[in-house]
Amino acid sequence: DSFLGKKEINFISQGAFGTGLHETTRDLLSLILKEDYTNMRILDIGTGSGILSLATAIKGAKEVLALDIRDIKDEVLLNASLNNIETITPLVGDVLSGEVLISGKFDWIYINIGGEETELFMPFIKEHLKPNGKILVSGLVEWSFDSVSDIVSSYGFTLLEKHKTNEWCTAIFK
Repeated sequence: DSFLGKKEINFISQGAFGTGLHETTRDLLSLILKEDYTNMRILDIGTGSGILSLATAIKGAKEVLALDIRDIKDEVLLNASLNNIETITPLVGDVLSGEVLISGKFDWIYINIGGEETELFMPFIKEHLKPNGKILVSGLVEWSFDSVSDIVSSYGFTLLEKHKTNEWCTAIFK
């Protein structure tokens, strides 16, 4: 797949999670490349290096909020600048404790930080997702997938797609 004629993402990993080598990152990038994000607002929870935010911005998102509890700001902004992208805003802090405030609703919310974390974020996700919005959930191991899927479904979401590479699962819910 090409990114609107672009064949690669210019990227320097500074050690944050998300080098593009992990199974979940590869699966997520492959799903993101199939979508059209034109004029959409996206929240990337646990952004790490920002690689998913970069791919989403390249695919036309008008605004991407890249959230992480660790200080990823410089790395995300560097990688955005290497691709001439100005639509990513890195946010650092714990959004669940109110350390970071995020307002408005999103067309897509990504969460790639694990099953227990996904459960903790579900009330926040439900509150911040547009009515027809979608959630991209990853960082899940096969043996915990069903329980996490049940939790997400209990908030009124329906599983649309499930992808698995080795023991890692990625899913889209609506």
